[in-house]
Amino acid sequence: MSLSTVLYKNKPLASGKYSVRLRLYFGREHFISLGESARPSEWNEKSGRFTAKADHYEEKNAMLRKAEQKARNILNELGTFSFQEFKLRFTGDYAAATVRTYLIGYIQELEDKGKIGNAKKYVQLKNMLHRFNKSPFVFKDVTYNFLNKFEIFLGKRRIKNSSMHFYMRQLRATVNEAIRRGLLDKELYPFATQFNKSGYSFAHLKGDYNPKPLTLSELEKLKQFPLEDSPEYEHSLDIFMFLIRARGLNFVDLSNLTRESVHDDRLKYIRQKTGKVYSIKITPEMQEIMDKYMGQTYLFPILDTAPEDLSARYHHIRKALKVFNDQLKEIAKVCGIEKNVTSYTARYTYTNILVKNNVSMPLIQQALGHSSIATTQHYIQKYSDSEVDKVDQLI
Repeated sequence: MSLSTVLYKNKPLASGKYSVRLRLYFGREHFISLGESARPSEWNEKSGRFTAKADHYEEKNAMLRKAEQKARNILNELGTFSFQEFKLRFTGDYAAATVRTYLIGYIQELEDKGKIGNAKKYVQLKNMLHRFNKSPFVFKDVTYNFLNKFEIFLGKRRIKNSSMHFYMRQLRATVNEAIRRGLLDKELYPFATQFNKSGYSFAHLKGDYNPKPLTLSELEKLKQFPLEDSPEYEHSLDIFMFLIRARGLNFVDLSNLTRESVHDDRLKYIRQKTGKVYSIKITPEMQEIMDKYMGQTYLFPILDTAPEDLSARYHHIRKALKVFNDQLKEIAKVCGIEKNVTSYTARYTYTNILVKNNVSMPLIQQALGHSSIATTQHYIQKYSDSEVDKVDQLI
């Protein structure tokens, strides 16, 4: 990162002078006008200051020094550089920050941090908001009425409730982050809370989702899969069983596990999605699978041939995940399991094994690393009507 004051000669002003701008370089050049101008004879390129030929040059140079110091202070506060956020803090023009402009900057932040999957979710939101309202709008425009109209717009496009819920959830996260960054007064928060029941709620869009975990008998069928007839499925079957034993480990997190993730008899890693630290005891069954595939760097050979570019690595994992899920479907078919088995099935299966063994909900919540019980309940299979009927007989 470099910072300097320059005479921007790419575009002369009507007066024949050139704009004085703050120049930041971080991968590419960024410029912010400082409200002053000068002729080349009034500017010292080397020092980035006005010469004595400029009117009130000492006063103007003091302003430049002050602007540079302000810029350095903001850069120190930011930690991770985002030009959009830097510009907002430097100019103080928060009211002019459109939601689209903010999202472009935030997406870049996520990509710079290597959170490619999360960045793509906000790209989807940005694009859908642009289809809904092509005119620029700021965060204070995101009101109850705005959200209600956005929901109607999505409904007219025949978008499923689960997808509508996704867009609203991403938009709420965007508004929450905007408040944390000072782009919106928290008093203007448009979503419903326990203290503001009249705000917009999208709970009705979630739908009646009922995950389908594998039963213990179905797991036994997987263990009896005839690998001698289909050895090409051994890798996927081993990984699926490892995911279940590792508390329903996410496939992306599994792909990134390295030899350094193993500490004594525990598997320690940072969840890509949440940034939370996990520590899982390595069982003999897990160790056996790890020993079979462990390479020089990674525990599993998914990223061995992946490119260094973060976006390319993301797509490499997505491709491997598709192959994995396709093979799981074939394995399930051979075993006579009619459920749609995917990598997520491992997490649901792990959770419901705990439930069937009467493990307390707070302990399940901690095992899964959830911040709320509500999230944990999402992974638990709903009981059938017949099961609830049996409970009624106890009354």
